[in-house]
Amino acid sequence: MLCPIMSKPNGQHTEMEGKPSGLSAATTVPPLSNFVYIYDIPRMEKKRLAALLEVNNKWYELGEKQMGYSTVELDSTQRCCERNNRSPAEQLLDKWGNYNHTITELFVVLSREKLYNCMELIKRYVDSRYHVLIKESASDGRNAVANMATFSGANNNANVPNGHRAAHRLNDGAADQKVNGGGGGDGAAAAAAAATNDKSNPTNSKENSPFANELADLTSLIPKISYEELTAATDNWSERNILGKGGFGTVYRGNFKHTFMAIKKIDYNKVKSSEAERIQLQQSFNELRFLNSCRHDNIVPLFGYCIEKEPCLVYQFMPGGSLDKSLFARRPASPLTWRERMNIAIGTARGLQYLHTFGDKPFIHGDIKPGNILLNEYKQPRIGDFGLTRQGAVQDSATVVSRVYGTRPYIPKEFYDRRELSTKVDTYSFGVVLYEIGTGLRAWDERRTEKHLKDYIARAVQEQMHVTQLADQSLPMDAEALMCCFKLLQVGRVCTTDDPKQRPDMVGVMWQLSAA
Repeated sequence: MLCPIMSKPNGQHTEMEGKPSGLSAATTVPPLSNFVYIYDIPRMEKKRLAALLEVNNKWYELGEKQMGYSTVELDSTQRCCERNNRSPAEQLLDKWGNYNHTITELFVVLSREKLYNCMELIKRYVDSRYHVLIKESASDGRNAVANMATFSGANNNANVPNGHRAAHRLNDGAADQKVNGGGGGDGAAAAAAAATNDKSNPTNSKENSPFANELADLTSLIPKISYEELTAATDNWSERNILGKGGFGTVYRGNFKHTFMAIKKIDYNKVKSSEAERIQLQQSFNELRFLNSCRHDNIVPLFGYCIEKEPCLVYQFMPGGSLDKSLFARRPASPLTWRERMNIAIGTARGLQYLHTFGDKPFIHGDIKPGNILLNEYKQPRIGDFGLTRQGAVQDSATVVSRVYGTRPYIPKEFYDRRELSTKVDTYSFGVVLYEIGTGLRAWDERRTEKHLKDYIARAVQEQMHVTQLADQSLPMDAEALMCCFKLLQVGRVCTTDDPKQRPDMVGVMWQLSAA
């Protein structure tokens, strides 16, 4: 009989949280600035928003055109909601929200679909500089919102619910950038003017970029590629060459000088306010800086950049796609074998330990997940997307940051609740990824009783479930497979310990996996 996951197959057992300014201990109603992420939207307002999106199936168009979901995924969501008598639009909002999208991002994508009535419903949670995105024709939308409030029996102008949620805000942009913050060189008037112009900044040159001086410092170190060359490489940014979409940009496959490249382009036709542009440019510059300073076999290499018109970063093309697609695609070309999975885990661990140790201060990736682990044609992994990377403290002591960021299911409690950042945040995220590699299950699934995969594994351990019951059922199980799966889950469990002091560093994780 095979043994539980807490045993080897042979039977051997192996207060820094701050408050937003202006809040006193006696304050019971949080400021609207605390409502940053989609999951922060009060329940009744989200239901009213969902009801508006279900008119003429607007939620479906929004999901397909602006949120990057396929028709297969959306059809599946609709069928599932019909069986369970749930709102598909609300399910879409919850699903997108789980990936840390902000209310401001939702506001922007609603404006692209001209859903002004929906924008009116959530605009009080969005910085006033973005309100100019609501066109004059939105007057009918205001009536619709008012009617919806009457229909639901709720007052659209009701007080914000009680409770302090400052520690539960996650930032998918720059680590310390507040959606409603006034920081940065661009003033409110300039931001409003930029947002008003639908054809804003078509020739955003180096001189106009708020990071021109910083980028100029890297010019001698990283090849600069002209926008015209990148346009030709992607067949004029053809939709056939789109590899993926996210945030305010799109990643294309391009053929540059007879070599395939992956080209991330920030689309100014979609970023229509200088505030949103500033956040995205900050992330792009952050990624450019860290990729330039860190070269490793398991980190995606940066080949060049462009800051003409629409900023672009040019990387090595990874024909194997993301680990996310290899694990969770409905019809993958060929499922990853257990040996390939173990090699991917070891290679990713090797890249992370390098990030954490190659300098005097560690670099903390901040968003380790299957979507940011890319595979080459030989299934060798490379870590990508360094937009949220930041430098930690000397000797890796925990640093309290002003804002939490990352992707929610991969964030440990000490970072989520107390904003304590250290390399152990990456260790935790990697542990969740190990669970996904071993089980073939997503980190978060609304259909599971234990929605978080960590909780699912914890129950399996408590019930002494056998490894074969947890292993990805799409693959055959032999003695070698059993050992691989056992090691992935065992190391994943150590990495996801609640106490960060009990988690191993990534050097130790790499050696544990390599010993399998």
